Parts: sequence; structure tokens; C-alpha cells
Amino acid sequence: MTTAHSTPQATYDIVIAGAGPAGLTIAIFAARRGRSVCLLEKAGQVGGALLINRGQLSGAGTKLQAQRGIVDTAQDHYDDAMRISKGTSDSAMLELAVRLQGPLIDWLMDHGFEMEDDMPRVIHGHEAYSIARTYWGKKEGLSILEVLKPMLDEHVRAGRVTLKLGSDVDGLIIEDGIVCGLKAGGESFRGRNIVLATGGYGANPDLFARLHRGATLWPGSYHHATGRGLELGLGAGGSIVHDEKFLPNFGGVLDHTLGAPDAPRYRAPGGLVPQDRQPWEIIVNLNGERFFAEDNDSADTRSALMMEQPKSCGFVIYDQAIREVAPTIFTYFDREKAARFYDPDGSIVTADSIAALADACGIAAAKLEETVADYNRAAETGRDRLGRRHMPLPIAQPPFYALPIASYTVRGFAGLKVDTAFHVLDSDEKPITGLYAVGEVLGSNLSGKGGVGGMALSPALAFGRWLGEHLA
Repeated sequence: MTTAHSTPQATYDIVIAGAGPAGLTIAIFAARRGRSVCLLEKAGQVGGALLINRGQLSGAGTKLQAQRGIVDTAQDHYDDAMRISKGTSDSAMLELAVRLQGPLIDWLMDHGFEMEDDMPRVIHGHEAYSIARTYWGKKEGLSILEVLKPMLDEHVRAGRVTLKLGSDVDGLIIEDGIVCGLKAGGESFRGRNIVLATGGYGANPDLFARLHRGATLWPGSYHHATGRGLELGLGAGGSIVHDEKFLPNFGGVLDHTLGAPDAPRYRAPGGLVPQDRQPWEIIVNLNGERFFAEDNDSADTRSALMMEQPKSCGFVIYDQAIREVAPTIFTYFDREKAARFYDPDGSIVTADSIAALADACGIAAAKLEETVADYNRAAETGRDRLGRRHMPLPIAQPPFYALPIASYTVRGFAGLKVDTAFHVLDSDEKPITGLYAVGEVLGSNLSGKGGVGGMALSPALAFGRWLGEHLA
């Protein structure tokens, strides 16, 4: 599908692969400056990860913080992010990100972004910031898209942006060492600046296996996140960095509510964060063993320990009494969607005994019975061998339940190496003329080996804005 009046053989100022968060902001801000833009998108609609993610942003010195009396600066944000990443963030890129992200959030709000109530907040799904600087919209990622898409549509109607949906970029045009175009669907799209904004690779098991040998992929990404930008960048002589920083998220559940059976995706249930909901259940690995105190309050510790388990997955085990009196685990789902986990085709396994539950889960029955008995004694005495403190009820009343959870991959960790002007760099760290990259295709350059809140989506948007404002 082609929209706008330019022909595919035209030479554009900017040709972008990917109409997700980064690609959209590049196109919008470049078009505002009168640049001609061709925007190629593999899917049948724009938005990329905004269509499925929670849309968490972070930024310092915002108007909203000032209204709430929160004193915060870009330097504070930088220092906090470096603390959380244990010094593994890319310093130069992080300095740029924290400078741009606060103004980005103000810009979104100035243009109708529907912010959730009581923002910003301190959240604990990642290691927490020391100050409230995390934000999201009432419709999660869609709240951001509702700001960006009308702006894009206006530029398309005006002929400043040519948008091609259903265009799977499959090659670069390189002439005399200069990247001067993209190939998609048998067509060529030439431009003076070529930008890879294709997202991550969490939906490409083969590429994931090459980048993270021995790790298990439990996908939490947008189903078009196939790593095409990485492959294109490598083909042009680029280099991969940050692959060693792999740390998936803790405790994802298979989200069968998406209506996309061909693209299974894991996401956080919400209720496995002890600062938000103290645990009533136990968590065991595939051997039927507990491997940490379920009320451990370090998100990175929980993530690292689960990643070390067989196949990086496990089960949340509980009984009928806990189901009836405990707050729901599914705090990120509405009541109707949460109930679907208990449907016959839902994720939760139900049995009348611990042994039968173990059999249904593929766990050695004797070991799971031993683990539950050990926990029940701890709940009675108040002394747990793993140091857990919150043990309100034993697991003793049938039926018994097991919710499968996994270390799920939401974002790419490996990415293309770029400089702070987003030129893709070769193995000698020299810019590849004409080629840029921004967004998740850069990998974990800002979170490092950790989870720094809002430091995937926010920089994709902010860096895209910056690039759109600066490309010639």
C-alpha cells in the first residue's frame, strides 16, 4: 500500500525502515522541517510496539513533576540510571537521553497525550528510581500513538511523507560505499539519509539463539520484531554490541487474551511484584523446587534467579483458599481477561491434589509435595529456610492451581553500534556513510545489564525526534 503522491523511484531526503515509536517521530519532525520522507512499514498499520506495550516513559524536570512539587533534573535521572544499571549503561547515549526525555513528555502532553492519573510514579517492576519520574497513558502505548498518528496523517495528506504499509524491507542499496536506499517488495526507495528503526528481534527465535546462546526465548515482543534492522546493519558492515547484557523480565504469563494465536506473547501479570502485592503463593521451577524468597524486593535479583532455572521458567502454586482471599495476581488485566486464565483453554492448571497438579505440569510429584509441605511448615512456624517473611496461609485446600510463568523477553539487548548522532558504526568505529539507526535496534545501550524504567520507549521517541530535527 502506498499513500501520498511520490513514486517509489523518487529520491527522498530521508527513507525510514519501521513506523514504530522511533520511525514515527523521525518522520513527523523531519516533515515539519520540510524534508521529504519515505516511511516503510512491514505491518498493515503504524505504531509498532506502541500497539501492544504498556507505554512506560521516564523523564526529569517535566511540567507535571513541577506541578506536584517534585524537584528532578536530567543529572539526577542520569545518576539514578547509572546506579540501577550498575554502571553498564552507555554513558554518552544516556547523557543525551536524559536531556531529551523530559521535554519529550512535556511535548506529548502539550499535544493531547492522555496521562494516567497520579503521574509520575515510582514503580517496582524494575529496580526503582529514587524519585517519581515514570509515566504512562490511560490507554498504555496506544495513548502515545493517538498523539503521533494524526500528525503523521497530516504530513501524508500534504505529500511530505510517503507511507508504505506492508513493505518488508529486505535489502540496502549501497553504491561506492554509501548507503543510498532501501529495497522492499521488489521496489527501490532511494534517499540521502537511510534510517533503520525496525525494532528488536524478540520474535525471531533463530536470531535470538545466535545472539544469546543457551538462553530460552519466551517472547514478549511485538510479533513483527524480527531483527531485520540488525541483519541489514550487519550486512552494511555494522557491528553488534550489548549482547552480553541479556537479562529478561521476571514472571511473564502467556497472554492468551490478545486474539493472536499465531503470535503468542508473554507479559507481566502485575501481581508478582512484592512492593505492590505481597505473595500468598509459592514459585517453583521445573524440578518442583523453590529457588528464592517470593517476597524478595529486587526486580533484577528475581529476574536473574529465574533466568538460571531450567528453561528459565516455573510455576506459581496456590490453593482454593488463597484464590478466594488473596488479591488477584492479574492486576494488569481487567476482571474479564483475568478470568480467562481459568478457562479450560487458559493457562492455569487445576488439580484436586498436589501430586496430580505436578503430573499435569510435568513436575516430579514427590518433589512438589515435599516443597509444599516444607512451605506449609514455614507458614505455621513463621520461619522459612529461604528467608521469606510474608506467609499468610498454607497451601492445603483443594483444588490446587499452577500458573506457568517465564523469563520473558520484551526488548532486544543486542543492537547496532552508533555514535551520538546515530550514525551506524563499522568494526573500526567509523560511520557508515548514509546509514543511521535509532530505537530498539540499538539494543540495551541505556539500561545496560539491568532494568531501568522507561529507558526503552522514551529514548526511541526522543532520539527519533532529535534525528528528525537534525537530518539534512
